[in-house]
Amino acid sequence: MKYLYAPGCALMCYKPALSEKLKRVVTERYGEMDDLLSCCFKAAHSGADDEVCILTPCTTCHQNYQKRFPNGKVLWFLEELTESDTFNFPDYGGIEMSIQDTCSARCDERYLNTVRRLLERMNIRLVEPKATGKGAKCCGQIFYAKLPIDKVENYMKKRAGEMPVTDVVVYCASCIQAMSVGGRRPRYLLDLLFNEPTEVVGNGIVSWNNSLKIFRETH
Repeated sequence: MKYLYAPGCALMCYKPALSEKLKRVVTERYGEMDDLLSCCFKAAHSGADDEVCILTPCTTCHQNYQKRFPNGKVLWFLEELTESDTFNFPDYGGIEMSIQDTCSARCDERYLNTVRRLLERMNIRLVEPKATGKGAKCCGQIFYAKLPIDKVENYMKKRAGEMPVTDVVVYCASCIQAMSVGGRRPRYLLDLLFNEPTEVVGNGIVSWNNSLKIFRETH
């Protein structure tokens, strides 16, 4: 079987070096493999799906690659990581954080449960917002290019304001922007796993979405 590592366009726009760190963990388990950088919304059908296994940390990629490679195998690698006895999970000492569940995760409890299990393994105490899990609200990114920028930012501020503590776990890189616009401190899941600080890339949501657009058009 041919294995492919699909980090997702958002992770590649956010921190390519972080993507490489995760890839090293993936290859320790599955061996060396090529990257699949084509956007999951337009990845070409291989014609030999049954010989392909795609590994990705992105819930949206996981869902879309399953549709585009229906006879292949698509694994959300973070699910495997939850029970790892070799990964060096950092210990955050019981710090309290809230959580913003990404839109694509709300359809499947496996995603929601996996993220929470990973937080447990890092000794992070989760303080859930009122609307969470299957009932979570979008961070506001979905409205980009559909509403004026000020309305999108107002929605982001409103959603961020519903978080009961300042530090907010996110597992979509676009949610980093939203929580930051709303005055919260985003803590990106992959950053937490590798004990790295979460950074706000670019100059706001327009800059961020332009980066996504360019990456998708060039890969």
